[in-house]
Amino acid sequence: MKIALGIHVGHDRGACIIKDGKVLAALSQERIDRIKHSQSIEIPFETIDSLLKYCNLTINDISCIGLSHVAIEGEAVKNMHCRDFFNYYKCEYIPFYFVSHHDAHAYSSYFSSGFNESLVFVADGGGDFIDGKQESETIYIAKDGNIQKIDKRLQNMAVRHMKDPINHLYPFMPTYVQNLEMSLARKYSQITHLLGFKSGEEGKTMGLASYGKSIINYSNLNFNNLSFSTKYSDIIKELNALLLLSNKRYKDYIKENRADIAKTVQSYIENAVISIIKNYLKLYPCKNLCLSGGLFLNCLTNHKIIENCNLENIFILPASGDDGQALGSAYYAYLQQFGKTKFNINLPYLGLSYSDDKILQDIKTKNLKYIKYDNDQLLASKIAEYIKSDKIIAFVRGRSEFGPRALCHRSILANPTNPNMKDILNNRVKHREEFRPFAPTVSFEDQFKYFDLKVPSEYMLFATTVKKEFRSDLCAITHVDNTARIQAISKEKDPFLHLLLKEMEKITGYPILLNTSFNVAGQPIVESPLDALNTFLCTDIDLLILENYIIFKS
Repeated sequence: MKIALGIHVGHDRGACIIKDGKVLAALSQERIDRIKHSQSIEIPFETIDSLLKYCNLTINDISCIGLSHVAIEGEAVKNMHCRDFFNYYKCEYIPFYFVSHHDAHAYSSYFSSGFNESLVFVADGGGDFIDGKQESETIYIAKDGNIQKIDKRLQNMAVRHMKDPINHLYPFMPTYVQNLEMSLARKYSQITHLLGFKSGEEGKTMGLASYGKSIINYSNLNFNNLSFSTKYSDIIKELNALLLLSNKRYKDYIKENRADIAKTVQSYIENAVISIIKNYLKLYPCKNLCLSGGLFLNCLTNHKIIENCNLENIFILPASGDDGQALGSAYYAYLQQFGKTKFNINLPYLGLSYSDDKILQDIKTKNLKYIKYDNDQLLASKIAEYIKSDKIIAFVRGRSEFGPRALCHRSILANPTNPNMKDILNNRVKHREEFRPFAPTVSFEDQFKYFDLKVPSEYMLFATTVKKEFRSDLCAITHVDNTARIQAISKEKDPFLHLLLKEMEKITGYPILLNTSFNVAGQPIVESPLDALNTFLCTDIDLLILENYIIFKS
């Protein structure tokens, strides 16, 4: 057997196992320890042990190990992790490969894409350190199973945390900080903090941007290559000048113009990314593009890339952020150990699943009423009826999703045609800001009928407009700018979910569900049946579906 174990340490720690070229499983530590992003310098042994058990393997079956980190430089950290690993497992030596942060991103995307030839663009908040600076954006060319780095951009080391005023409030920003270079993703994070949000809440900025208009015109922005400059003071300085002209207090100006500021940074990022891709496609003509890094969780930007660049195909890993690093590390180690390989990956459900006995045991532990359906058709019909009657349904089925988006295996499902459903969900369960949209899940063959997509959208990574004639009916999943972040499910990928969508079509006229993550604010998405039951009982969700069980609170 040829088996590679991939590990990522840092924020969004995780692990992945590849056996004989097939990706068997991948999981984030946060799903196990229930700590959002699970940031630590420790190897995620809990996750590794969970995956070994799930795949019926032991540590002695592992042929090689790949490990990535974030923001490290030098051999000391690598040696520390190597010692920690073998001290924990007390096994014989296994070949241990260390993977640079951006290389792990690139490998995770290209070798999952199925493309033979592709341009690969990695952009994130920051990778590893090189000569005292940190990776920010990197371009690769990939062909015939080989990846070659062709350009990179480095940024200055951050001074303290982005939440500190010196990093995002211009009056507090020393001249030294103003002139520091930063990554495009970190620029987005900087404005996110300026708006009053926290680290990891860039999705809120994206949702808010749809309500605004860009204060600064970036339509002519053109970055020919990765030698461009994005400084800490960019955008911030211009906003401060507009503030002075307004004669308003700083907090008042930001509060009154929040949506426009969000739209400004969204516009900046979109134009910057599109210009970079266009110019590299001129140098390296290619019809395929792979994207990786946290910046490409921005689904508005992603669809505009395909709209504006001369491409036939675009691939973005559903775990585009650091939760996908373990997969890239596993690919890298496997290739180093065994040579050129054509990998097989069945996205996006690479997490854990649970036995019927385990589910029933946990239900009985909570003393809850339940009904089990042995017929999928009857179960799908019953769930559709509940959703049509505006019940809020928690839904757990099969293996958990790989990545931060709930893709209907750990989701809350609701009626997309109820004009009040967004408010109902927010008031009863999610308690989110009113400017944040809810997403649709649609049958794969119908996605182009209802949405102005240029490419299929399987993993909720592309946002585009809902077609005009359907907006009034699909009001619960149509954002203020008429966009929606789409997940499309095929019958081949998930027969039961596809069946449920078709049952919805029979009674609502649309093969569409409102889909949002099954969690409460500040917590990771649920993983196990027990996680699901605990979250169900502490929220105002009406019903819980655990595999073929419908569970009631009374």
